[in-house]
Amino acid sequence: MKKESSQSAFSNPRVLIGFVFCLTGVFLALLGSGGFSAQAQSCAWSAGPDMSSPGARMVGVFFPGNGKFYAMGGRAFDGGGGEFTNPLEYDPATNTWTTKSATYPDNQVNNMACAVLTDSGTPYIYCVGGSESTTSTVTGRVFRYNPVTDTISTVAAPWPAGTQNVLPGGFSVLGNKIYILGGFNVNVSMDDRIWEFTPPSSWVQKSTTLPTQLGYLPTATIGNLIYTGGGSTWDGTTLQDSNFSFVYDPVANTIGNIAAIPRATGETRALNFNGQMLVMGGGRVAPNPSNEVDIYDPGTDTWSIGIPFVTSRRNFPTDTDGTSHIWLAGGYASDGVTLLASMEIFECTSGEITLSATIRRQGGNRFVVLDWSPADGGTVNVLRNGAVLHGPTNDDGSAQDNLRQHTGTFVYQVCETDTGTCSNEVTVKVH
Repeated sequence: MKKESSQSAFSNPRVLIGFVFCLTGVFLALLGSGGFSAQAQSCAWSAGPDMSSPGARMVGVFFPGNGKFYAMGGRAFDGGGGEFTNPLEYDPATNTWTTKSATYPDNQVNNMACAVLTDSGTPYIYCVGGSESTTSTVTGRVFRYNPVTDTISTVAAPWPAGTQNVLPGGFSVLGNKIYILGGFNVNVSMDDRIWEFTPPSSWVQKSTTLPTQLGYLPTATIGNLIYTGGGSTWDGTTLQDSNFSFVYDPVANTIGNIAAIPRATGETRALNFNGQMLVMGGGRVAPNPSNEVDIYDPGTDTWSIGIPFVTSRRNFPTDTDGTSHIWLAGGYASDGVTLLASMEIFECTSGEITLSATIRRQGGNRFVVLDWSPADGGTVNVLRNGAVLHGPTNDDGSAQDNLRQHTGTFVYQVCETDTGTCSNEVTVKVH
């Protein structure tokens, strides 16, 4: 498929094929709804409605339970006393912002780490740490917000580093655990520790540390690994941007270098969008703050540049549904001083592309054979479970995965490297 004139460098559908059958004793399930074709997507940024107030140092959280985007914590102005007291909710269905009724347990709500975790079957937005702007006092307090009931409760498990005046660094979720990488001991130094929180109340300090002390580092979980790109250092007087880039394996508890992000940045988020890490603008040292979107492909250990959003900013709430939408709002403007209220939305529209899968046995091994159309003769990445399996490889419309004796559930997708257009996802269950 050829790139349209105003289209994105990254895109993806969520339409799946509804079909179940048995083949050679191996169960193959193509799960979902809606016929035998699927929609590829082209993406672009557009303006959303302004928040009810300018705001910065908020955390953006997409809540899958209701499909809404939340801006948690933060403040409306600098200098003390500007902290928000309630979550802000953006509803994509009505394209409106609402200030919720639930009230934060304290005013130490700047620079928190927030993410969705499940406890006893109920999903919540957990928020860790934070500071208030009058004295820069830091807390290790943990609370959780239930967007469905609009209630907030404190979790009796404070983050140990927060009680030592450390703000959370990068944060990401894997296996219903939140990982905090590094942090900022306010106006003293950065931190290199890695922490793991498991609901309802368990904190573990990992024995592995970051190779260098960093705070405000963009992090994203892809597959079973956590990737980072950029982050803030401390020169004894102020924050500086960096291009340090790492990959952390929480299971093996190991960390290593990846290709460095092409620009220095910090004080922003990274997002997992269709199996790639997107580092969203940010930074404070000129020419930052930026509106650049840097894309890291874990399959090839390479970086590329995506479509930039319109307004350069840092310390802003942003998140994604992972496949078709990114939301961002607020933050500090390019002067690093003015707080913004503006919102931008990255949305994908549809075009035609189809992926199918079959299974065959040969010599005791199981092969998943993937076929897709159309194929434009360029190159593609073939993804399995959100990570690149093959690629970049020729876009000839066919590929296969030798599972050997492995069983389990495998999700496949094909993405063009030139346009970012992705196929439908196909889920294969092998017994």
